[in-house]
Amino acid sequence: MDTYNYIPNRGKLFNEHLVYNSEQALEVRDEFYLFYVRATTDFMSPAFKRNIISNPPHNIIREGEVVNLIEEEYGPSVGGPSVGGYRPKLLIDNCRKKCTVPTFVKDDINSGNAKLVIDYSTEGYWDIDWGFLVDIFEVPEDRIIWLTSLHNHSAVTCKVEETHHVLSTNTTVAEVRWNPLWERIVWAMTREYWKEINEQLWLIEHSHIRKSKGILYNRRPHMHRISLLTQMKYHNQLDNMIWSWGGLLCDSETVITNENMEQEILDHDFGGYHSGNYFLDEEYRETYNEILRTPEHSDNEELSENKAQVMNFSHIYDTYYQVITETLYQQPGIFLSEKSYKPFMSCQPFVLSGQMGTINVLRLEGYDVYDKWINHEYDNIIEEKERMSVLMKEILRLNSLSQEQWTKMLKEMLPTIKKNLKHLIDSGDKKDVMTFDHSHTELQADYPVFDL
Repeated sequence: MDTYNYIPNRGKLFNEHLVYNSEQALEVRDEFYLFYVRATTDFMSPAFKRNIISNPPHNIIREGEVVNLIEEEYGPSVGGPSVGGYRPKLLIDNCRKKCTVPTFVKDDINSGNAKLVIDYSTEGYWDIDWGFLVDIFEVPEDRIIWLTSLHNHSAVTCKVEETHHVLSTNTTVAEVRWNPLWERIVWAMTREYWKEINEQLWLIEHSHIRKSKGILYNRRPHMHRISLLTQMKYHNQLDNMIWSWGGLLCDSETVITNENMEQEILDHDFGGYHSGNYFLDEEYRETYNEILRTPEHSDNEELSENKAQVMNFSHIYDTYYQVITETLYQQPGIFLSEKSYKPFMSCQPFVLSGQMGTINVLRLEGYDVYDKWINHEYDNIIEEKERMSVLMKEILRLNSLSQEQWTKMLKEMLPTIKKNLKHLIDSGDKKDVMTFDHSHTELQADYPVFDL
């Protein structure tokens, strides 16, 4: 199904009419309504690029090339640098074409008869250029409802003195709401994989011995992932894992050549501008640089494809637990992607490399994070290097357990595993959650039966 152009039926959100196009808006125009626009990641287009939605000048200050790149693609900026940033007219027009709002709807929004819902909940970005959004959509900032996957958005700020702009989600006059999109998407996946889930429950119940200790996926080359891979390699732990590494240019639009790959390696070299060495001590330098030069690695997976809505149960059947490497690590806020919810679907315990407090958010959302068996003290540590070091100690402990110990422990966890799976399934009853997963006809069918 073409989810890019899919138009859902008119519905309700926050007890108000929710409409998706001009025809639906006309049906309810005599009442207050919300007009929905999706502005999110490329694979769920329409999309605004990261360096557009998060204010180009923030990048310009750190990387002087960004202005030239934007102006080269879209032409000179309107008025030069301003509170809202560089805004080439062609760029604004391009964004308007991607997310069209009818003129009469803008009039209704500006007159107070409607609000604009901008759904950016595939991401957890905090540094949003609100002035730019106002220019694009031509509506006041306080008439915008912004949907995000940034859980603690009201507590997140970005230092104005560093960026020269007010960018945070806690200073805007827009209405910002957390939308647990990724929990809802993983919930929908349980319908697709119900047979595999029941098989996993059966294997746990019958003390299935597994070939490897854990899963460690690192398709895209975020710096905290490179740093964790470095520690795993340094401590000879990769042989205990089913793991992946997409290489430094995974998902890059750059044509990979020996020359640009070598430049990428130099840029990320230990101590280099893009280096993740601030997560690591000097003893890891040599191993870190080895990881940078490690070719793409996976266990029978195509790493050029986004895996957000894919589960490889052959890996799950062969492992006891997961090492989750979330999308963000040192950035402000707490972003929960599909990675944080998938272990509840795969019926596995886990540790997590991510922003401080991510594990605690899962607790607050009603999930049991296996505290009886796993030490998540790393989740409370502010300093990034120490947090990763303490996480690594727990991974070493978990990997030191024998297959027999793990098999017995996993069976002890089974009531908790089932409780978490049920909680994930019950999350489908949450109200006011927006999702993009309109293409699955099975969502209208009876829910599959799980052995709970």
